[in-house]
This record gives sequence, structure tokens and C-alpha cells, in this order.
Amino acid sequence: MTNNLINRGVILKYLNRKEIWTIIICIGLIIKISMFSVKLGDYNFYLKPWIDFIKNNGYCSSLKYNFYNYTPSYIYIFIALAKIGLNPLYSIKLVSILFEYLLAYFIGKTVCLNYKNNLILWITIAIVPLIPTLLINGALWGQCDSIYSAFVVGSIYFIFKKKQFKSILFLGLAFAFKIRTIFILPFYFVLLLRGKINWYYFLLIPLIYFISILPTWLYGRPLTELFTIYLSQSYYYQMLTIFFPNLYIWISDNYYQQVKYQGLLLAFLFTFSSCIYLSKKKFHFTFENYIKLAFLSVIITPFILPGMHERYLYLGDVMAVLYFFVVKKNIHLSLGIILVSFYSYLCCSRLQNILPLWPAFFIYLSIIVLTIRDLWKSLLDKPLQIIDK
Repeated sequence: MTNNLINRGVILKYLNRKEIWTIIICIGLIIKISMFSVKLGDYNFYLKPWIDFIKNNGYCSSLKYNFYNYTPSYIYIFIALAKIGLNPLYSIKLVSILFEYLLAYFIGKTVCLNYKNNLILWITIAIVPLIPTLLINGALWGQCDSIYSAFVVGSIYFIFKKKQFKSILFLGLAFAFKIRTIFILPFYFVLLLRGKINWYYFLLIPLIYFISILPTWLYGRPLTELFTIYLSQSYYYQMLTIFFPNLYIWISDNYYQQVKYQGLLLAFLFTFSSCIYLSKKKFHFTFENYIKLAFLSVIITPFILPGMHERYLYLGDVMAVLYFFVVKKNIHLSLGIILVSFYSYLCCSRLQNILPLWPAFFIYLSIIVLTIRDLWKSLLDKPLQIIDK
């Protein structure tokens, strides 16, 4: 037993050194760089043709054409990459990876608000970019989910720093890149109802979006198209779920039209009523409880929304790390969400005809129930320190 204690002490001593985590950061970078040369479907069919179109149509002048199905914010990055002239495959992936480390930085900074230990920052920067789904999403697939996620986590950090303007500014930037920013909105609605954010700051979100589409409009693309990009995206795939283990795996796509709108109504009513209920004064919100609420927000919203894809738990993976570091327990919940998300990625691979979605569904549902239970118990406990009084 004494030897075990000594061994544990030696391990903890090494884990408390920045040098160890610096080495892990370097290993993570090497792993990501080793994936740079891989070309997969989305790059071949979408990203590379977009870069080529930009080059062949006068860079910024290409903005007047409707050749992409993202918001202009991401295309501005493509224009810059095309202008610089670097290898498009490497540069696209590099942008995603840079934002992975930015979101890891904001996770560490958020944790450090409650636990004054700067080592946490090094740990999060080391382990977050090594989450399997983050590795696949950025370094392998060249996707850009890290961009909006970095702004969302930055927004959460600034709200705890009591910098409302910066927080909603970051939230607006996230929304300008991806509509998936809405997954965190129930968290902000509770903050609004509990008086933690002034309502007028939320006007920044449409303002930032308008500013983001302004250059494209000035180059000639119709304003109506630019304001309805997210609406157009919702019609791109006529499927209730795409390799994502939420409620809709049990419903045939033959009922897509009616179930889609019923699902949207269900999601709205559920989140709205839940947020109204959580605004009651009988609930005691601490820093930990707000983090639990943020984690729950980004995992339950895609569970009840139709039209979700395999990548839509990306923000849940990121928040799972924040949840564990702040709460310092329930690691099975954090690992469970990452497992569900990773399983979804596998279902989107050549294994799609082998792997059923229902096992991931039940794990996902169990995590949501246990997270709700954990939040409920802590909200009813009277802590020594309450954030809002």
C-alpha cells in the first residue's frame, strides 16, 4: 500500500509540471500535422472547388456569386487563403486547428476563474485538441466547427468575467459562422431571465451578422439571399437525422415534412418552458451550476431538434471537458458524450452499414437524464457562495 501511495505521488508530481503538458501539446501537433495530406469527400467536393472558384473569379469579386452554402464569414477566410497562395488543403486545416487551440485556451481560462491554478490552462490546451472528434473534424476532414465553438466558449468566459458586451460580441461572431450557436442559447436565456445579462446586448447578434454579410452585399449578392442562408441550409438535406443518435432515429424520413415542424415546435416549447422554470428564485445558481446548465444546453438541444448531423455534438464534446474540470466529478458523463459523438462519426464512415444508431441513442439519453438529475440536486442545495443574489 505504501508503494502504491509513493507511485501515485510520483505520478501526480510529474502531472503537475508544465513540461509534461508541453510535450503532450507537441505530440498533439505532430499527430494533427500527420493528417494534413489526407483528402476526403468534403474537401474534394466543396472546399477545394470553392477555393478554385474564388481564384478564377477575382477573389473578392467572387462574393457576388452563390457558389457556397456557408455564411460569407467563412468565405472571407477562404479568400484570404486563396490570395496568400498556400496549399489550400493544408491552410484550410491549419485555420481549423488554430481555432481548436483558441477554444482550448478559453476552456482553461474559464476553469481558472474558479480554481486559481494556471496549470489548468496548459492541461486544457494539451488535451482538448486531442479529443477524437476534434482530431477528425479539423485535421482529418478540414471542417470548421472549431471556429464557432471557440467564439461560444470565449463568450461563456467573458460572461463569467462580467463583461457582457464582449460576451455577446463573441456570441454574435459565433452565429455569423454557424447556426449551431443556437445550441447554447437556452443557457443565455436563463442568464437573461435571472438578470445576469441586459436584454439590449442581444441586439449585437443581428448587428454583427449584418456587418458580416455587408461586404458580400456590396459586391452584388442579393440581401434576401444573405439573410436567408440559414433557412436555405435547413432544406439542403431532407432527412430527420443524419448519422446522429437523437429522437428522430425512430421515425422514417417519409414523414419528414410534418415531423420537422413538429420537432422544431417541440424543441422551442421544451427549452422555453424549462428556461422559464429555471428562472425561479428558489434555485441557487453557483459557478458550477451555470457550467452544468451550459453543458446541458449544448447536449439536449441537438437531441430534440430534427435535421441534426454527425458533427452536431462538437460543442458538447468541448463543453464536456469544461464540465469535468469545473465540477470535478461525473467523468462518465463527459466521456459518455465524447463517446456518443465519436460513435456518430464512425456511423458516417464506411462502417455506416454495420453500426446501428440505437446503442448511442440510449447512452445519449442516459447522459442527459443524469446531467439533469445532477443539476437539479445542486440547484436545490444551498451553497456557501451564490453567484446571483
